[in-house]
Amino acid sequence: MLRITVDDDFQAIALRLEGKLAGAWVQELRAVWSEAQALNKERLCVCLTEISGIDPSGRRLLREIHCEGGVLTGSGLLARTLIEDVTGKS
Repeated sequence: MLRITVDDDFQAIALRLEGKLAGAWVQELRAVWSEAQALNKERLCVCLTEISGIDPSGRRLLREIHCEGGVLTGSGLLARTLIEDVTGKS
């Protein structure tokens, strides 16, 4: 299960993910991401602090989001490792 919370303010949108980014939830995040992009905000962030698991399709989607200009944020070992893996930055 994955919970996606959308925090929308004047200049930015943050998508906070809680749970496992796997299976059908990957498509759900893709849909929410597309809706967020359509709002044309200056900054789009995906917060991974509360992620508890991810499958290969979830990793691919996060890589796509990063390549499209999305900012991946998060704290904790899993989130930091995931961000480093997806972005290639340490």
